[in-house]
Amino acid sequence: MPYLQDLATHPRFDAICRIKGWPPPGTPALTVGWLAPEHEFPTALPDGAFLDALFYLCAHHSIIRTRGFHNCLLPHATMTAPICIAHRGGEEARLGSAEIGVVGAGGELLLAPNLVFHYVEGHHYRPPDIFIEAVLARRALVLPADIPL
Repeated sequence: MPYLQDLATHPRFDAICRIKGWPPPGTPALTVGWLAPEHEFPTALPDGAFLDALFYLCAHHSIIRTRGFHNCLLPHATMTAPICIAHRGGEEARLGSAEIGVVGAGGELLLAPNLVFHYVEGHHYRPPDIFIEAVLARRALVLPADIPL
């Protein structure tokens, strides 16, 4: 998984989705949470309500699925499992094989790897405020039916 700066233009979204004429031209598709060990990122203790909402999105609204799994490359105190599995509220979500999307208050699309839940919970990554607000509002990006991602 490549490192992408927070709130940069998503490099593949146009090729994946805009070929079907959606979303409308001019709608920004921005990156969040594409972390790598060689790049610093903001941290803060995560809020429980934010973790609940983020987990729900990762477990139930993943899009742009990949054929395999990408593991977290950030340092860990102990060895991690080959596939990152998150648990919350009695549910389970396999992370590292898709993206999640939320819609910002201004209509911008914010796309993150679903591994973002692990980054927030396990590494205390603090995403940009615009992403936190959209996740808490549970404004999940829902793709049109003719874009099967």
